This record gives sequence, structure tokens and C-alpha cells, in this order.
Amino acid sequence: MIMPVATPPKPTPSAQRGPKARLVRFLGWQGFEVETPEDWELTGYSGTFDEGYFRADDGDALGLEVKWSTPKGRAAATVDLSARRDAYLSSLRKAARRRKVEFDEAEGAVPKGLDRDDRTAVGFSWSADRKANGALWRCATCGRVVMAQVLGEPSGRKGFAGVSQAVLAGLNCHGADPAWRRWSLYGLDAWAPSEYALLSAQLMNVYLRLTFERGTARLSVEQWSAADAARGGRWLDQWLSDNSRGELAKARTVSEESQVHGHPAVRLAGGLAVGMPMLEAVREASALRAPATRYHGVGWECVESNTVHLVQSLRAPRVMDPVPAVVERLRCHPAVAGGAE
Repeated sequence: MIMPVATPPKPTPSAQRGPKARLVRFLGWQGFEVETPEDWELTGYSGTFDEGYFRADDGDALGLEVKWSTPKGRAAATVDLSARRDAYLSSLRKAARRRKVEFDEAEGAVPKGLDRDDRTAVGFSWSADRKANGALWRCATCGRVVMAQVLGEPSGRKGFAGVSQAVLAGLNCHGADPAWRRWSLYGLDAWAPSEYALLSAQLMNVYLRLTFERGTARLSVEQWSAADAARGGRWLDQWLSDNSRGELAKARTVSEESQVHGHPAVRLAGGLAVGMPMLEAVREASALRAPATRYHGVGWECVESNTVHLVQSLRAPRVMDPVPAVVERLRCHPAVAGGAE
């Protein structure tokens, strides 16, 4: 399923820019991992793990664009990176000519640190009304063909050369563990099993939800910011029931107190609610698909980050429950190093 391009809220431009910009913001999306300056955030995305696009920028001058595809069969063995680069530069040249903008281009060396043992890569740079340094590569590990470029002002101000070099050198197209993918954006830092594909994303200033699918199974991660004001002292299980936009709306559950990463938590377990959820399960069974009838959710409030998290799944009885492992890896505050404290 190819999702339409979405444009989350843009980050507020920071006054702290220039050659000394530090790469301190981690971004994880569709298997890509990269460190960026602190005022960059995800501002656009589309597609799937196999084919898609994302952009991260500072809301003003500097930004990163990544586009990828996954050739299959014979096409995978005949990828011509130089031809793809030339075609891209040709399209930019024609667009600049239509706008009567001067266009300069160069094949360029592969940015230092980007050319690795499992990659075949070519570099490029161009300048028109924007300036860009980038590269195309094919990764033997994940099988994807990637085009990545850092864009900035044509003058190259605000530390463009140093930032583009550092960002591209640290851009990874797959993580260290093929069984997991890291999703890190807007303060959320979570992992999901790689067998679960992103189905939808809702990205707002104070609310995030990523929903994944594996057959009929659903897994979602929700995060609410400004939790102290949002909750207003209400019981956590009731507040989650009223505010969750994930699988909890389809379930009937019982709750029990628990603890997650040193925080008081609630565990919710049960099955499908009567009505439409039951009818959907009957339709799935009629289509010879194992209906998702088991619900499990874990929610907690993190005082350190002032957030509320809810990880939940709806799955068939024979499908392994992903919630405990996802909860264990979710970093709700810096002291949580990918697991329980």
C-alpha cells in the first residue's frame, strides 16, 4: 500500500545555526537511520519500506531528502546508478531552464563515509535556486536503491558543506538488527518488528500514532505530549480509553496495575467488542483469514518527558504478541537505553 504524501507540522526554525551545528537529533523512518542537527524534523513522507520518500529539514534553509526503491529479479542485477543520476540531473536542468534559472552540476565524489563495503555508490552535486550534495547507492544488505541529498541555500551559507557531509556520512539504509526497525521522530523513539509494515501515521504537535500491520494483526504506538495538562489527574486506564485512536476502540478489556521503565502503568487485555468489530472478524474468517480477536495494551505516563505512551495490538490467537518486546525497547526518556530500567 502506497500512502499519500503527508506533511506533518514543520519545526520552528532555530537561531542556533552555522558551521558548528551538532548532529544531535536522531531520525528513524522505514528502516533509515540518521543523525541531524537539533532543529531538523520529519516534514514529509510517502510510500513503504520497498519504495518511498521522506524529507527532514529545519523549517527554513537546510534539509535532507531521501528517495528509494527495491528492484526485484533481473532488474536488481542491472541497476545503472550513473544513468539514474544523469537522468535526475537532466530533469533538474530542464526545470531550471523553464524557470530561467542558472543551473550548475557535477558528478562529484561519493561523500566521505557514505561509500561502504555493502554499497555501490555514485556522488553528485548541483546548484540552482537551491544547492545540493548527494549520492545514489545500491545496498547489498537491504536490497534498496537509494538517492539521498542534503539541500541548502545556493550561497552555501549556514554551514551547508559541513552539515551535508556529516548527515550523508551517517545515513544508514538499514539497522543493525534485521528483525527490528527503529521509528524515531517528534520525541517518539520506538522499535517495531520488521515483519510489521507501516499502515498509517498520524503526526500532530501533541499526538503521534504509528499503526503497523501483519496480515490481519495490528500493532500501534501512541504518544501524547504535555501529559500533565492533558490527563488532569484522571485515572490512566479511563483516560486511555477515552483518548486512544488505536485498537483499544475495538476491544473490551480488563485492566491491572503494572510498571514500565520505572513508571506506574496499566496493562489492558481482552477481546473484541460486540458490534462492528465482531462483524469484521466474521468477514475475515469467511475469507479464510485468521481474524484478529486478542487484544493487549500497555500504557504509562513518563514524568521525565511529560508524555503518555500506549502500545497495543489486536491479533489472531496463534500470532505472537508483539507488545511486551515493543514496550521493552521504547525509550520514553533518556535513561531508558532500549529496555527496562
